[in-house]
Amino acid sequence: MKYYIDFEATESRHEIISIGCIREDGEEFYSLVYSDDPVTPKIEELTGISQEDVNEAPSSKEVFESFYDWCSKNEEVPEFINYGSSDVDFVYSTYLNASSIKEASILSFLYMNMYDCSEDLKQFFYANKTISLEKLGKYFNKDMDDQNHNALDDAKLLKMVYDKMKTGDRNFDAFLEYVDPKKYPDEVRKVLRLKNNEVVEEYANMKEAVAWAKAQPNYKGVKYVQNIDEKIKYAAKNQSKYFECYWRII
Repeated sequence: MKYYIDFEATESRHEIISIGCIREDGEEFYSLVYSDDPVTPKIEELTGISQEDVNEAPSSKEVFESFYDWCSKNEEVPEFINYGSSDVDFVYSTYLNASSIKEASILSFLYMNMYDCSEDLKQFFYANKTISLEKLGKYFNKDMDDQNHNALDDAKLLKMVYDKMKTGDRNFDAFLEYVDPKKYPDEVRKVLRLKNNEVVEEYANMKEAVAWAKAQPNYKGVKYVQNIDEKIKYAAKNQSKYFECYWRII
């Protein structure tokens, strides 16, 4: 059973001050968490969580024992999915102050078993760096508001993004600023050659586009052709000319 999880934490010691989790069947868990590490103005502005909110919140022991019990209601071993590397640090920092077996057990289980799916999304879009969860959310849901950094809302956002990724539908040009041209999936993309903003020829894949370039009178031989595909990708990404033409990869 998949559990999509997110945390907010203090700036100094990275102690958890809120946890949000949604199970794949829609069941939810959310709580603020007390910490004696001050909530800085930066964290309050980012999360909307104030020092007063944290002061009045249940202790980490109470929250994570409740979370342990909530997870235990389902007999299947939880598969925790998170986004980004920060959550592991938050869990570890909170674990260091654990005061009961149940609290320590669920925190250590999270630390060892959370699956960071950000790499999956990078590969999904052939990106060379991590795309923010907010940008991914707005890609998959055009009506989405700005991310509010509420742990439960972010867990729901992660579930939506992860589920959409699993459908396999994507626009390969959605995050061109993140894309490594060498990772473009040539076998599934059409290549368009343009002049004066008009498409003059369409190729089913990069191989066909390279074949066209090789057939041109100004083709300079084997050494020159070795990087034709990379030059076409570069021209498409940067809206520059190659072989006196503009290129688009769709």
